[in-house]
Amino acid sequence: MADPRLASILDRSGDPATVAWAHAGEGALASLADPELAIAAAGELGNVAALQAVTEPKALRKAAAAALHRIKSRGVRVAEKAPTNSFTLSREVLEVTPRAFLAGPNVLGNCHMVLTASDQEGSCIVELIVGGAKVQDEHGHASRKELRGFWKQMEEDPMMTEVPFIAGLHLADRVVSGKSIHGWSHFMGKVPPATLASARLTDPLRYARPDDGSPAGGWVLPGWCVNAKLVDTLVKSMPGQDETDGWLDAGVAQILEGSARAEFAAAADFAALVFGVLGEGASAADARSVATRLRAGEGPEGFPQLRSALLVAVTEELHHRQTEQQRDIDAIMKRLGNQPRE
Repeated sequence: MADPRLASILDRSGDPATVAWAHAGEGALASLADPELAIAAAGELGNVAALQAVTEPKALRKAAAAALHRIKSRGVRVAEKAPTNSFTLSREVLEVTPRAFLAGPNVLGNCHMVLTASDQEGSCIVELIVGGAKVQDEHGHASRKELRGFWKQMEEDPMMTEVPFIAGLHLADRVVSGKSIHGWSHFMGKVPPATLASARLTDPLRYARPDDGSPAGGWVLPGWCVNAKLVDTLVKSMPGQDETDGWLDAGVAQILEGSARAEFAAAADFAALVFGVLGEGASAADARSVATRLRAGEGPEGFPQLRSALLVAVTEELHHRQTEQQRDIDAIMKRLGNQPRE
């Protein structure tokens, strides 16, 4: 970007009037301090509607046309603007504010994000469970009444905190980037491209809640980051109760010998970002310290979050095996003409 002011318009920190026109087409372009800067920003954001609305003066119309051409050259399909030689009364368009809710690492070490967005056709809700590089998603569509009911549930959930949508969108986009997430594709159909472009340029910590002053909690790194082969080995070698500490220490040492060290460091970085947005400054600092020490090669001592992650992974695997075993027993019982155990 040749003009350093362009970044301030894209991330909404610059002249408010220019930001409003570039992002939403609001206001009079010709009255701005630098209309061409606004046009350039709209071009970067892909705001086709704002650019197509520029009809005069001639110099600005040409600049807008050039910006549209650049958008097309990036492979974006730009529909031709329909002629306005007649008009009809359209139905009322009601703007529904997009919202985002966030929770820090739970007992499994996973972060939880919920976002809602709407357009004239309805609303979409997407929920993301993030554990390191792994993301699970669910999505659904809702009427306005259903959406209000869902918002009420989120507002009453003690684990969830509402954050500015632009910050929530930045975090969600960061974790789904490069992944094929079906629900996310549906959700993004309700989010204007300009909003996504702005979110990607945004530092979410600019929208952080005030520091709540609480001490660093006993947060957990995600068990999903533990290698499945290592979990299998540890399950097979589970010791007696008196030997648990040594067994855990050996498991953490094996985690840190492989590529999982980098994945856990990245997960700690993300946890620090989430804690920061939520205003949990002490936990954010603790998570950043863990990430730094992991990358510096420290360990295995001094990482209680890794011990917890290992316990989570092993416990989930044991539960899975018990469930599979019960299914096998139920199948045998059924073949023998007996009812499966409750």
